[in-house]
Amino acid sequence: GSHELVIAQGLSQASSKFIKLPVQTIDNTIEAINQWIETLGENVHIIFEQTGTYNLPLSYALTLHEITFSVITPSQSKGFVKSMKVTHQHDGVDAALLSLYGANYQPAPTSIEDEHLHHLRQKRKHLSTLMTQKQAYENQLHALSFDPRADKLVIESLELLQMTLQIQITKFKEELFTLDDDQHKHLFGLIKSVVGIGDASANALIIASDGFKNFSNVKQVLKFLGIVPIEKHSSKSVHKNYGLAKTGLGYVRAILYMAARSAKKYNLACVAVYQRQRALGKAHKVAMIAVMNKLIRQVFGVVKNQTLFVNDFEFAK
Repeated sequence: GSHELVIAQGLSQASSKFIKLPVQTIDNTIEAINQWIETLGENVHIIFEQTGTYNLPLSYALTLHEITFSVITPSQSKGFVKSMKVTHQHDGVDAALLSLYGANYQPAPTSIEDEHLHHLRQKRKHLSTLMTQKQAYENQLHALSFDPRADKLVIESLELLQMTLQIQITKFKEELFTLDDDQHKHLFGLIKSVVGIGDASANALIIASDGFKNFSNVKQVLKFLGIVPIEKHSSKSVHKNYGLAKTGLGYVRAILYMAARSAKKYNLACVAVYQRQRALGKAHKVAMIAVMNKLIRQVFGVVKNQTLFVNDFEFAK
């Protein structure tokens, strides 16, 4: 839940009695979590499900205490529940199942995002919200412009809201985008040299990442944009595919998806990725996400190496 954390500890094997495993409930606050952490022994590995912003206090506190933890997706836990054939669930059962999941699969540790990138993501999201709201008010004003009996007070209110939002939009654009014109032009040329990347996708990537200045590796970029690998579990096996994390920048991903449609036809490495995924029986959407992943790796490569893209580079080795 959003206000409480339900904890089950020490489960290491499947048992018909795990539903009766004693659980502990604590408040979902930094103070309460810190007190609980003090009771933990050494070499612990905490497993919990991604719940939007509600799991952030736990992630942050565990990181400060240098305790290993793994965040799994709802689809992962749902698949595991099906494999265990559990029909009656409540918070205690869910906590016990997560403990058992960790023991069975030993998921890779999760690390929280760099603080600068965390703030950058929040500002990007807020800017996107401001722009959406401003557009909504513009649409209302446009509609009212055809009404000869439109209420003047309503129009004045909408115009004031529109002006206020524009001030905030300008403020956040200045805060977020620090590249000068020459830097932007240079980066634009490098990124657009990647086959499949057009004007819109090049600009979107430059603006969203602030020229990739604060990213030390491509995995950070993929996580920031929300193009990350996920695991899906069935009752018999574990399948790993690329999935789109909802925590990323949706509008950038939408533009990248369009770029991937071109890349899978003309970018030789992306063509190979798409064909390989399809040959493995992957769905078209999964293959396209893999192409998006490849595109970002290529873009990051040309930016960090400051070299133009060569379409047949990987095949000429």
